[in-house]
Amino acid sequence: MMMDLIKPERHFRNAIAQLYRLDRDFQQIETVAGDLEIRSYELTFAALVRIIIGQQLSTKAANSIFFRLSESMEISPTNIVACSEEELRNLGLSRSKVACCQSLAIAILEEQINLESFDRLSDEAIASQLLQIKGIGKWTVEIFLLFCLHRLDVFPANDLALQVAYQKLKNLSDRPTAKELITLIAPLAPYRGVVAHLLWHYYRYLH
Repeated sequence: MMMDLIKPERHFRNAIAQLYRLDRDFQQIETVAGDLEIRSYELTFAALVRIIIGQQLSTKAANSIFFRLSESMEISPTNIVACSEEELRNLGLSRSKVACCQSLAIAILEEQINLESFDRLSDEAIASQLLQIKGIGKWTVEIFLLFCLHRLDVFPANDLALQVAYQKLKNLSDRPTAKELITLIAPLAPYRGVVAHLLWHYYRYLH
């Protein structure tokens, strides 16, 4: 499964140019951190599993668990359903994440969710399907929309890295809460997904 940092395509660069006109502070990021690279996952079940694993975990820890899982099997709905809870927990998944991944797998196998159709659906339509799965929340959907579908106006304000990076970029005395951050970046619509990728890029530079 592709989980690479890639150079953004032309339409994304055009969106960046529009964002810079709205808020010039964001130009500082590429000046100090280098040309933007964005996270890109393939539009697959395995990508969603990786995002679920990453809930409330560091990237390093999530990558380690996902690597063990991918080494043990091809990550497909059929294979995930066939595993016992104990087998998946031995690979590092928590009980709640095992349940979530297996519920998602069943929904796909029963054709309640069709990932291949998602690139033709609105953000809201995709969210309405995924949020039916217990264990998939707003953050998971937002990360999926950003990394797998490269949507331009999605912003996971609960993401700690985005809060920290925005605080540093704007020289704020306190780290903004999710609610505060939503308000702060509201004027940057419809490029809030671009904001997220730039702030992650800045956070990687800072750390």
